[in-house]
Amino acid sequence: MRILIVQRSLSPPGGGNAVAAWMVHALAGEHDVATLTASDWSAAQTNAFYGTSIREDQVKRFAVPAPWTWLAGLPEDRLNRLRMCSVLRYARSHAPKYDVLITADNYAVFPKRGIQYLHYPADLHPRPTRLDWIVNVYFAACDRLVGAPWSDVRHNLTLANSRWTADGLERMGEVSTPIVLYPPVLDPGDGLPWSERSNTFLCIGRFHGSKRVELAMDIVGRVRAATLRDARLIVVGSAVDHEYTNRIIRIAANHGEWIDFREDLSRDELNRLMGRSRYGIQAMEHEHFGMATAEMTRAGMLVFAHDSGGSPEVLNNESALLWSSEGEAVRKIVNVHDIEPLRARLKAHAKLFSTESFVAGFREIVARFGGAPVARTLRDGVPM
Repeated sequence: MRILIVQRSLSPPGGGNAVAAWMVHALAGEHDVATLTASDWSAAQTNAFYGTSIREDQVKRFAVPAPWTWLAGLPEDRLNRLRMCSVLRYARSHAPKYDVLITADNYAVFPKRGIQYLHYPADLHPRPTRLDWIVNVYFAACDRLVGAPWSDVRHNLTLANSRWTADGLERMGEVSTPIVLYPPVLDPGDGLPWSERSNTFLCIGRFHGSKRVELAMDIVGRVRAATLRDARLIVVGSAVDHEYTNRIIRIAANHGEWIDFREDLSRDELNRLMGRSRYGIQAMEHEHFGMATAEMTRAGMLVFAHDSGGSPEVLNNESALLWSSEGEAVRKIVNVHDIEPLRARLKAHAKLFSTESFVAGFREIVARFGGAPVARTLRDGVPM
């Protein structure tokens, strides 16, 4: 089949880009694959960060032309809708040459039925919280740029990254029943035995306000004061929001020297760090899946995550690891016990999120996507 992956970016960082990269990995070599992005991307850079094995000669790369290329240089949370619409606009001219159009960039208005991978249940036309008329004009301009209304996304086959996301989409009634296909999470290896690991907490993710890194600092600070006097916190990620990054660095300086920052680690560096650390702390509310939580879990760490969104699903609904307030988080960490049985259950559960499961499931979905509607061939992210 001739397949076009339509995505704002395939470059690191970002969980959505990781899914798109693994889509290309799964299909390149088996099909005639091309990508259309807001700016060009490097297979070598993408492979190094996401662990894919994409060959440059297996994929044709297209990027939107000027004047829309300037949008690719904006921070990732600025003019997202416009950026995606600029890519979708040019997908319309490419569409006749391809059998299937696919995106891992949430909703996509394709000129014909395609496949869209959704990360978060969100309104097609969210209500503006302020400056209503400006936001409504902006949305209308985006629709005009694409040349079709956003309601057309209902025609696509919808994949969801978690049962929580799928349930939210079904409640909203904006898309047909989604298929759950868990994201591809690399196997970082078993790491050191628990007894040889340090009392280090990792907080992994983009340096963005939604991650609530300052709350993670407060929690670990209280755990240090209560029991784990030698506990450290290492904040790992990419500075996608420089204002927020500067803010949390200032806050960390007030806490003391037990907090450290590591930016843009290589895959090998991150794996080694996870393999010698005991704990993870994720403070984001309503995180749609939690790639970092899944990675740390696969590395044998105990991750304490906010009890919302897809995190409970990733952590096998283990109540010992889920919290809803700062105080509860501190109590759960201080009182965690039966560590080896807990780690064993999590290790078995985390196989649901392997790259092998994603590749097999996605290839089957694409292969069956054709004349007849695709049947539900996956259950909870695992090929049936």
